[in-house]
Amino acid sequence: MSGTKKFLTAILSFVLIGSAAMAEAGSNASPSGKATAPPAASAVEPLRIADGPWLQAPSETSVAIVWRTNLPCVSEVEYRVGETESWSHAFSASHGLRDIGHLHAVRLEGLTPGTTYRYRLVSQEIREYKPYSVTFGAEVRSGEYSFTTLNSQKGAFSFVALNDRHEKAAPLRAALKNIRWDGVDLVVLNGDMLNYFESEPQAFNAIIAPCVESFAKSIPFVYVRGNHEARGMLARKLMDYFPTPTGRYYYAFTHGNVRFLVLDSGEDKPDTSPEYSGLVDFDRYRAEQTEWLKSEIQSRAFRHAAFRVLLIHMPFHVIEKDRAQSYGREYIRDHWAPLFNRAGIDLMISAHTHRLSVHRPEKGKWNYPIVIGAPNTVLRGDVARNRLKLTVTEDDGTVRHEFEIVRRAPWWRRWLEQN
Repeated sequence: MSGTKKFLTAILSFVLIGSAAMAEAGSNASPSGKATAPPAASAVEPLRIADGPWLQAPSETSVAIVWRTNLPCVSEVEYRVGETESWSHAFSASHGLRDIGHLHAVRLEGLTPGTTYRYRLVSQEIREYKPYSVTFGAEVRSGEYSFTTLNSQKGAFSFVALNDRHEKAAPLRAALKNIRWDGVDLVVLNGDMLNYFESEPQAFNAIIAPCVESFAKSIPFVYVRGNHEARGMLARKLMDYFPTPTGRYYYAFTHGNVRFLVLDSGEDKPDTSPEYSGLVDFDRYRAEQTEWLKSEIQSRAFRHAAFRVLLIHMPFHVIEKDRAQSYGREYIRDHWAPLFNRAGIDLMISAHTHRLSVHRPEKGKWNYPIVIGAPNTVLRGDVARNRLKLTVTEDDGTVRHEFEIVRRAPWWRRWLEQN
């Protein structure tokens, strides 16, 4: 290269480098033209209660309160009866260690049946956790809410049931908006509210947020597991979000004169189906429930209840042409249905088929009415001492079915009323 070309190349390089430097300086310049430092990183998001609270696992003497914070926290619930009593405190702990995280589930125990409590949430951020020192951050407190414990002596109450919403939050919100909430003590979500459980936002956006907005801060809901909730990476964590009184998906509880029997029908297909990749064990799980069911229907609480209402996702009496799709239901038909008849079930509320249907008793097969809800229906039970009225409406409130179950009082009560 000649000396002249070398000189021109050097000049051109100098110009380009200088232009780049000026452009970079300009990008950090203030309006006055002076260079400034690069913008600082955005501040850490302030602590807040991101979701909830929602009430779970109701009983006469306990309830679970669940909520989520945006940052990891240690949390507690403050609660009391009325306005004048001092606040009691409850927190969750596992194996001697207080629980820390984003999701908080605190069980209040030793409560009085049929009593209204006020409560509020307290969460404190854990900024740094070292073996011998913990750095705490901000604390956040919720407003005050209230709930009423269940009561086996209550004379009249109502409950509602919805099912198979499959993450359609807008129709769920519309349905909840049209419910007449006076007298409602309990809500049942009868399975397949999710398509599967892969991420937290699914549950929060599709189920929890609509329920919290509408009722769940003050009225508990019972989550009956459907077959779709058994699918996905977070399926094994479902209980963390929707705890039950016993830590199992099958249990029983009493409110008023009703014994509610909650059963988990499991998956619909055989355990060996390729869809499950060898990761399910519902045959043994259903057999476990069978033994528990035999014991429960002999319990005093069950035998002395005026009404026995069965909550189960899959109906046993509807068998698909593809028998593999009905494998779970056939087990229930063969092993549980005879026990239902023996136990004197008064009403079975089911789901799964996505078609509303009401089935009258068929003696020897099922000795009680069976109601299968659809994805666009709301079932409402209005319970009095000797009557249970069930009304099925569409989401907009249009009545589709209505009937009453009358429970004959025992002879000694009829005698007392007449004398």
